[in-house]
Formats: sequence, structure tokens, C-alpha cells
Amino acid sequence: MTSRVLNWVPARHNRRTLALAVVVVLPALSSVLASPASAQTTPPDTTTQRNTDSATTPTPDQKTLIRWSREATQAFAAGDLDTAAGKLAQLIEWEPGNFVHRYNLACIRSVQGKSEAAAELLLQAAEHGFSDVQLLRKDPSLANARRTTTVQSMLDNWGRILDRRVETDLERARERYGSRYWYIQDPDLRIAYVCAYDEQTLAEVQQEIGEVHQWAMQHVFADTDSEDQLVHPDDPWVLVVLPTQRDFRAWAVATYGAAARNFNQAIGGHYSHDDKQLVTMDLGATLRHEFMHVLHWRSNTRRGQIHPIWVQEGLCALIEDFDRDDAGQLVPVESWRTNQAQFLAKTGNLLHIKDLCTIPRDRFTSSRPLARYAQSRALFLFMYREGKLAEWYAHFTEHYREDPSGVASIEAVLEGTLDEINDRYADFCRDLPQVPEEIKRGMPSLGVEIDSTGTGEGLRISAHVRRDTAGDLKFGDIVTHINNRPVRDYWELVRVLTSYEPGQTVTVRYRRVRLHKETDLVLRAAK
Repeated sequence: MTSRVLNWVPARHNRRTLALAVVVVLPALSSVLASPASAQTTPPDTTTQRNTDSATTPTPDQKTLIRWSREATQAFAAGDLDTAAGKLAQLIEWEPGNFVHRYNLACIRSVQGKSEAAAELLLQAAEHGFSDVQLLRKDPSLANARRTTTVQSMLDNWGRILDRRVETDLERARERYGSRYWYIQDPDLRIAYVCAYDEQTLAEVQQEIGEVHQWAMQHVFADTDSEDQLVHPDDPWVLVVLPTQRDFRAWAVATYGAAARNFNQAIGGHYSHDDKQLVTMDLGATLRHEFMHVLHWRSNTRRGQIHPIWVQEGLCALIEDFDRDDAGQLVPVESWRTNQAQFLAKTGNLLHIKDLCTIPRDRFTSSRPLARYAQSRALFLFMYREGKLAEWYAHFTEHYREDPSGVASIEAVLEGTLDEINDRYADFCRDLPQVPEEIKRGMPSLGVEIDSTGTGEGLRISAHVRRDTAGDLKFGDIVTHINNRPVRDYWELVRVLTSYEPGQTVTVRYRRVRLHKETDLVLRAAK
């Protein structure tokens, strides 16, 4: 089976006012026959049409598409395969670019014994974006289709299929975004970049993505086949799109519908696992969060697992904010999210670990979602500081069938009863340092006015400045780093700045039009 998989996190400057996620899951037909693990659906989000080809008939609205998908699922569950197939055939006509419908129809044809028809549909699904070879190998409803030479050839040539898909994705991106974008492939990480920013900014993004990957492999996943491989042979390519503000707004409307015009600044970006595409305008926390989703979904896919929402979001939020140790390695640090966890712990409102880990997805994303994200990140930070994160992940994935919530693995790895561990976790949250979220009087500042909404790549100086107080900085410059520490959004800037004292000299990196420059600047006490 397969289903739509989408993730997104909001831009942090609107975190107090926006509901974090909405869930729309299209059908999982073969889940009726599959194991419980492959029958589960996946984390937040929604999308509108995803057609890449022209339909022969007008495409109905999203509610109609969802209703037909649900009815197809129900018909399959009831054993009415002909009705289910008819529904899916219509969905394919309406959404010819959506591989989900072709894959699910292939499952039906395979169950009906129409193996060659099923194989042809699977080939078409791969041409339209299907890339989960584990499903192709193991989905029980495809048993008949797997006996065909077509499917066997697909399995034997899967690497070439993945390479062909990324070329197709890049060609479509060129048609959409034009010649002013960069189109770069990183075969080591199987990432293709579609980037509106300049060459140096793209190079900085590639370096940071590489560092996040290295951190994740060392501290969380470490599950490739051999030490000299950065990715697993089955991992598909992922398209990372870093668009202009204008193109990002157009993407948000196309993805979330017309309502996105009213809150597009609150959408930081998302990763669509079905489409293998990460889109974000924010090169800071959102990009790091969504790239962790890429790595986590690669791990999930290889294992045939779908982890609960607290794992998906807490783990990916962990690397949103980082500093470096003496060796220059990334180290997750406290952030505005841990401020929330600290407040909940001090007021007696911190969820017990068991309650947090078993909260249903819809409640996680609809009832106090910011608090859920904060507590999940705090729990992962707690495990990381205990030196148990990689051990927990290994135990959790090994024992996932017995306990898909992850609670038993916490108890097994962190030592002690769950209540004892929960008490330590609550104490950890209460003792977390408060991270400043604004520059107040007397705190260190750059001596310039900053546009707190940011530009995606950094923070724009929004007013003319006195040269004697701001070094070489000028109105319109975009600040990106302080002492090589990224400050691409306002809360990151506040966290980094307040780690220094007024009177200290820092090196500020910035972009002025097309030039990347740096200047030494003495921090001033804010007035």
C-alpha cells in the first residue's frame, strides 16, 4: 500500500498563532491485506492538487477526491474489487500525476490475478514518482505481480529507476523555476538542489545539510549497510527546493489552497515523502527540521515502520537549534521550544512521558500543538543529554512491533521505572535555562534595526545605521552569521547574541546585494 505523506513546520515568527498541522490521508488500499506496520498512515499535513499532467476531465475539488479515495478503500475492504478499481480508474483520470492511485489499482489487479496489468500499473507508478522499493518487495497484495518479468526487472534495475526519476524531477523544476535558479546534484547524499539563492549561499546550505546528516548518522540512525556509505542503496533522491519569496508563495497556494494567501508567512516549508520533495524558503531552523524528516523517513522506509507523531516531530525539532563543541561538531541546544517545556514543568502541566508518547496524532496537532512539539523536543534533548539517544533509537526500531509507542524502549534504555525516568525528565525540564526571546534593555545588540520576519536566508537591516555603532553594516544588508554561528531567523539571532556580553567584538557575516562580506563589530548594550 501507499499513502500521501507530508510534513511541515511553521515559520517560527508566527508560532503562537498558527495551528501547526492538518492531516489528509489518501487511501491505503492494500493495507487491508498488509501487516499492521505497513497499514499505518503518516504525519501531518495537507495538500491540494498534485497533477503534473493534464487531466482529460476537469479535476474536482479536494473533498471529492478524498471522498472517492475513501469509498475505494471501503469497497476494497468489503471485497468489492470491481467497484474499488472503478473508483481508482476515475481518480487516475482526474489526477494522472498522482502515483498513489496507480499503485493502489496495481494492488487490486494483482489480488485479482491480473498480474501483467498490475505490473504495468506499477511501472507507470514508478514513472510518476513511486520510489518505495520495500513496498514493491514486500507488500503481500503484490505477490502475483512480483512474479512477472516486468516487476523483476524493476527490482533488478531499481537504482537506475531512481536516477531517472531525479532527472525528471529536475527537468520539471527547470520548467517551473527557470534559468535563474541553481540545479545541483549531491550523489553522496542523493539530494538535488533547486536554489534561488546565490552560489555562496547554496554552498553554505550544502555544508550545513552535510553536517546535519553527519550528526544524525552519528547520534541517531547509523543504519547504512557499510561505514563508507552515506546513504542506503535503496534510498531515493530527494529534491530540495529553496525558492524566492514570490515562488514560495505560489507554491504555498498550489499546495495548501487559496487559504494559504492569508497565512503563507506562517508556513515555513514542508517535506513530502510521497513526492520526495522538500520545499522551504527558510534556510535555518525549518530547513534543518525538514531535512531531519528526510533522514527519518529514509530510516522508517527501510524498516517498514511508521513512527508515532511525537517521535517524528520531537526528533526533527531537536536539531532546529544548535551550537558547536570544541571540535566544531553540532550540538543541539535549548531554544524557545524548551522555554515552553520549562514553563509546563514548573506549572505542573508537563505531560507524563507515557501520555505524551501515546497521544493520538490528531490531538497532537490540533490540541495545544506548540506544547506538544515543545515537550517532544525536550524529551529528545533529555535522552541526548543522557547519552542514550542512539541506543534508544536502536532499541525502539528493533522492538517496534512489540511497542510502537516507544515507551518500553525509554524504560529499557534510560534505566529505572517509567515513573522514575519521568521524574528525572520533569526535573530536567524545570532546570532548563531560560532562552531569551527578545533583546531587552542592557542586552547585547548589533546596534542596528532588524526586520524580525527575516528573508529566509537571513535578517535584513531595516533602517539606516550610524557607521560608528554598526561597523560596515548598512541599510538593506542581510545578516547571516555571527562568529560563524547561523542567525537566519530572529529567535536564532536573539539566542546567539545573548550568549555574548556588551563590549565583546564579534565577526558578522552578511550579504550586500550579490557580495558576501564580513565585518568586526563591538556589541552594544540595547537601549
